[in-house]
Amino acid sequence: MSKKHLTSDQRYTISVMYQRGYKQKDIAATIGKDKSVVSREIKRNTNPKTGKYHHLYAQDMSKIRKERFRQPKKMTFYLKRTIIFLLQEGYSPEQISGRLKLEGKVTVSHETIYKMIRSDKKAGGTLYKYCRHQLKKTQANSL
Repeated sequence: MSKKHLTSDQRYTISVMYQRGYKQKDIAATIGKDKSVVSREIKRNTNPKTGKYHHLYAQDMSKIRKERFRQPKKMTFYLKRTIIFLLQEGYSPEQISGRLKLEGKVTVSHETIYKMIRSDKKAGGTLYKYCRHQLKKTQANSL
């Protein structure tokens, strides 16, 4: 099967074939998706006013859903300041990640904190100096 999300062309094909009475498994085979994808697409994006599936309506609903469920950036200014403060206090990125989780604050992985430190170092910053190993080259780092 192909990519995760349906394209507008695939939705158009679903619309035309569904209106012509094709079975969902035939539609699925045509667009290269599983029949459950077609079933869910029709159920989810049928216009409640008309009771019909139309590709333009489905595409609009998909865009709306994508925007609504898009996750906001976790690394806010406040969170970055908190991480920097904790680094300066001697906490490791793993400890910072765990502490934020225990305190019920926005959580970030220790990998994200390391990425922040590395990008700061590339920009001429000094955050890496607060790490216990000062970001010595690792195998993954040197690739």
